[in-house]
Amino acid sequence: MIIMLLVAGLSYAQPPKAELDAAVLAQANAMGKAFIEARYEDFSGYTHPTIEIMMGGKEKLVSEVRRSFEQLKLEGVSFTDISYGAPSEALVYEGQLQCTLPQIIEMEVESGTVTTSTILIAVSMDNGKSWYFIDPGDQDINTMRKIIPTLSPKLQLPGGLDPGFEPNEEKP
Repeated sequence: MIIMLLVAGLSYAQPPKAELDAAVLAQANAMGKAFIEARYEDFSGYTHPTIEIMMGGKEKLVSEVRRSFEQLKLEGVSFTDISYGAPSEALVYEGQLQCTLPQIIEMEVESGTVTTSTILIAVSMDNGKSWYFIDPGDQDINTMRKIIPTLSPKLQLPGGLDPGFEPNEEKP
């Protein structure tokens, strides 16, 4: 009986950190590539299901993402690069793996380049095979848990850095 319990417990074991980190980063990079390439449907596929429901479903979510990106484009903003830092230690909470990871976005504006940094929440509901990402903005974890109650209260959401700005070089 004890051996059966041990074997059953091992089948639900969390994958090693290096394996989880690689999966989170691979999927974050795929999401980032879809973001930069304005592939709205692909990008929206990484949205946490609760957010998708709040937005009124997949079609409305994709429509809103498209509208937001097109508005920024009209304002002269173009996204040029996106990258991710090392994920935090994954927590298991309510049957989900959850971690955070830094996101750095570079965008061109009329007068130069703006670089922003934020912390994303990554959630896997299938033991690390697929990941959803949440940008909490400036919200703390308690506020985020009002929106998505299945988030761990132990997730750390340090504030992002102030945006950086590099002005265009003046032409002679």
